[in-house]
Order: sequence, then structure tokens, then C-alpha cells
Amino acid sequence: MRKRILAAFLAAAAVSPAFAAKDDEVPPIQGVIDAPSDAWRAIDPENLLIVDLPAGPITIELRPDIAPKHVAQIKTLVRQGFYDGLKFHRVIENFVAQGGDPKGDGTGGSDLPNIPSEFLHDTSEVPNFTVIGRDRQAARVGMIDGLLVAAEPESLRSFRNDKHAYLWGAHCPGVMSMARAADPNSANSQFFLVIGDARQSLDGRYTVWGWIVDGSLGARRIERGEPPKRPTPIVRMRIAADMPAAERPNIQVMKSDSPAFLKYIKDMGYVDDTGFVKDLCDIKAPRKVNGKIEL
Repeated sequence: MRKRILAAFLAAAAVSPAFAAKDDEVPPIQGVIDAPSDAWRAIDPENLLIVDLPAGPITIELRPDIAPKHVAQIKTLVRQGFYDGLKFHRVIENFVAQGGDPKGDGTGGSDLPNIPSEFLHDTSEVPNFTVIGRDRQAARVGMIDGLLVAAEPESLRSFRNDKHAYLWGAHCPGVMSMARAADPNSANSQFFLVIGDARQSLDGRYTVWGWIVDGSLGARRIERGEPPKRPTPIVRMRIAADMPAAERPNIQVMKSDSPAFLKYIKDMGYVDDTGFVKDLCDIKAPRKVNGKIEL
């Protein structure tokens, strides 16, 4: 009976057959199912953004912990209804889907002031940075409460005049980042959703301000093109805190520093015994969406 339940769950969660357990093994997902309640954290409705698209809603966790000025501006614009009806005007397959421009050609913005860059952070100023290992692009890679990040080695701190060792958001699929012009402090209203591994091009140069916690299917159905022939519109954006409580999605994220999560990524083969991470963008923190586990 237990094997039949697990098989049904794996099918529903679309877990890769490569990670399915043999008859005498416990699959990695079982550790997520059995994780204690203190291995999960709830998302504050004030930091939950719902983006309604024709193919369905995308739910994004805003991250004021690493991009407070960007998140504050996005919230202001959302509550003004600024984004409602705007289109994704530049969508490059396996790279980014860009929107938030009232002109629709990449040159527009809001009446609010531009935002100073927030794409680099001193690791000493970032709480909850859980190092998973290292990879080909960074000495340290890991998560901050579910958000994928990369960082320099701490040893660099002693060689710099400013005594900093920097950390930045990793531009993996499902990450939300801010568009800008050549000036690093020129972000305003335009944003982009990462739809491919864009780390090499964008990491450390653009401000990550959130990540998709539910609704990836809607993101995959955004019309591609530069510009798209039929640009996908944003029907509306809402902050969950502004919605009636009964309509808000109830989303929990597995804590990145929990033993259950660290065991899960190990069992999935995302990191080897030497601490080398094969592909950071393959890793995503499990979520509970209205009580259902999503990977």
C-alpha cells in the first residue's frame, strides 16, 4: 500500500524517473513528505506577488531581505495598477522574458525615481546564507531561504581594502530580476523573468528581487520573440496581503538550512561527496502549496 501511495505521489509531482526508488529503497521525496513542521516556513502575504497571465497565475515571493528598494518600488507600482495590461515585449528562449514597460519597446518606465543597484551584498550582512557547495562559476553556491545565490570565498575579504566578500542572486529559471540601462542605478519599472540558465551573463550585474514559488506552467507559455508576434499580457498583479484572506494562496517553503532539505539535495544527487554542485539551477526548494507538496 505504501509503495502504491508513493508511486502515485511521484507521478503527480512529475519527479524524474532517474530519481525514482527501487522496490527496496526509499525515494528522496519521502524525506520531504516526512519532514517535521519546523522544517517549513510560511511566506508573509505582504511579500507574495500574484501575476495573473492568460495561461494562469504566477506566484512570486518578493525578497526585501536582499533587494529592499526594488521590492518597495515594485509593491508601489503593483498597488497603483501600473503593471495591469502591460505586455512581455522581449522574450528570448532559454534566457529571459522582459516586461513592465508602458511603451512596450524597452525604453519606458514609471514616474517614480530610478532605483540604486542591489545586486551585490557582503556575505556578513546576509543572514541565513546556507552554503551547499561549490561549482564551476563560484567558490560557494547555496540558498537564502529558498533563493539560489552564489558567493566569493571568504578568503578574499582579507585582500581587499573594503574588506568585503560578495554574494549575489543566481539567475536560474524562475528567478525574477530587474532590467536596467547601462547605468547600474537605472532600474525603474521593467523586470524580467529568467527562463533559462542565465548565470554567466547576468549574475552580479542585475538585481534579483524574487523567485517563482508556484505557477511555472504559466511562465512557460509566455509568447517568445523580440518582439513576440502576439505579446503575452499581464492581466493584473496583486499583493496577497491586499486580497481577501480566503483567496490568498497558502504557501510554505522548506527551510534551506533544515536537515531535511540538506538530506534531500544530497539524496537527489545535486551535490557530490566532495561538495561539488553539478548544476545549481537544478535545485529548487520544495514547497507546500495549499497543502500539496511541489518540487
